[in-house]
This record gives sequence, structure tokens and C-alpha cells, in this order.
Amino acid sequence: MNIALHHFRLVDTISKEGSLTKAATTLHLTQSALSHQLKELEREMDIEVFHRQGKKLHLSEQGYRFLRSAEKILAELNSLEEDIQNYKNGKTGKLTISMQCYTAYHWLPGIIKYYKNRWPDINIHILSDATRRPLEYLMRGELDIGIVRTQMINTKIVYEPIFEDHLVAVICGDHPLAKKDVISVSDFQDEELILPLYDPSYQDTPVIEALIQAQQVKPKTLHRIHYTDATIEMVNAGLGISVMADWIVKPYLNGRNIVTKPLHHTIAQRTWYAATIKQTPAIQNFLECLKMHFSINGLIGTPVEEVLAEMAEVV
Repeated sequence: MNIALHHFRLVDTISKEGSLTKAATTLHLTQSALSHQLKELEREMDIEVFHRQGKKLHLSEQGYRFLRSAEKILAELNSLEEDIQNYKNGKTGKLTISMQCYTAYHWLPGIIKYYKNRWPDINIHILSDATRRPLEYLMRGELDIGIVRTQMINTKIVYEPIFEDHLVAVICGDHPLAKKDVISVSDFQDEELILPLYDPSYQDTPVIEALIQAQQVKPKTLHRIHYTDATIEMVNAGLGISVMADWIVKPYLNGRNIVTKPLHHTIAQRTWYAATIKQTPAIQNFLECLKMHFSINGLIGTPVEEVLAEMAEVV
């Protein structure tokens, strides 16, 4: 049978309105056009959908069966249209996020909570596997937003500056270097140095490692650890020293025997970017939340409750 969507709307509307005249007005058709469509449907199905009694139309037994299907199909179609419209408006969907190098996301709950209060039906997923090569995940469509400090030259990727940070040395309080005011790269000579994993094939040598190589500094051992928490605990146990962004280490300072020391001023301040390819409303809304979060002074490392209070005041 060659039954089209307008046939289901036709029978549903005639049933509700009770006459061709009223149904034609509702469907913005002429009465003759509506009558033609009904005859077309009855001819196609080889049944009488409506019994005619004067100007009134009453569903036949097969017409009732057709109406039941029409109601289900139209309800599902309306639901589909609503879902698609909500997705287009950024009200529903899924966001996948990752951050280059670091596995610490203590800054994220405040942003997510604020975002979910406004768009509760957006699912947010943190893809920790993408921390080492977030731009590649982004290019493959497996990531929606990558928080990165390096850029790949690609016209598909859009980079928006989000915040700036400084690298600091993370040292056990009992370590001799903890007494110094400023740490230089040469201080890493013969030390147990703990740094994040990185892939040399990615052509993105971290700044500290580049300086170590350039100045020919040789740590006693260079440990590479993927997880931020594990690095912090090793430093706390006196098993080595590390280098991290100031805002990453800040929440770990309380209750541990670790201190941070500024690195020499020759180590430049870094800019972090939000890297995206798709420009959906859900992604754009999250980027606005990110910018708001990091534009408020002192929010890096601030407890979630204070973050939410500050963001609420801005709005």
C-alpha cells in the first residue's frame, strides 16, 4: 500500500473535527483537496474509511483500526520532532570533555552543576582516555570539547582562550629544595623527577622537559605517571618532586606535607584553550559557562559552593 504521512493526519483530523469542512480549515486545505485525498486513501486501501451520513462522517470498523495506527504514528512523530528541536536548541544531548595532560578535574563540578541547573537533560561525560591526545579524539568525533594548551594547525578546529596558569615545583616539605624561594631547571639535576606521561610522536614536548633537554640537566630518575593523584601522593611520601600548574596542585596542599615553589621567571605563563569542531548550542552554552567560571578572579581551586555563588551573582 502506498500510504503517506498526510493520510494519517487526514483521518486523525477528520475524526477529531467531525466534518470535511472543519478538517479542511484545520489542515489549511480546500474542502475539495481534502475530499480528493480521502478518496485516494480509500481507493489505495480498497475500503471505506468513513461512512457518510449527510454532512457528518463516521469511522467505519476498518477506519477505527486505521485511526489507532494514525494516533500512534503521529504521537511518535511529534515526540521525534520535539526531541530534534530540543537537540537543536541545546536542551538535550551529550557532551564529552577531556583535558590535555591532567587527570584532575576538581574545577569541573562547579561548572557542571551550574550548567545542569540550566540544561538538566544534557549528559556530560569526561573522557579520561583522551588526556594525552585530545585533539586527535576531537578530530575523530569522539570528543566535543578539549581543554588544551597546544594547538594543532587544522582549519576545522576552533580554539577559544579560557584561562592562563603558571607552572610550579611540587616538593615534599622535608626536601632541601623546599627551603628555596625560587626553583630553576638546574635544581632538577640528580633528583627523582615525576612528570606526566606524554607521547613523543605527538610532537608536543612539555615545556619542562624541553628545558631539561636544552640545559642538559639530568635527573636521577624521570618517572612518568599518568594520574595526578598518584603523583601528589609520591611527592607527599618524599619519593620525588614534580612540576604542575598552580591551579591543579592547589586543592592538594591541605593535609599533606607538600609545598609549591615558583619556577624561574624565564618559564613563561601558559594559555589554555577550549578546542571544538562542532558548534552546537549545547557546546556553545558549555563554553560560555567555562568562560564565566575562569573569568572570575580566584575561582581556580575554589570550592564548588563558592563557585556557584559567584556564577549566580554574575547572572
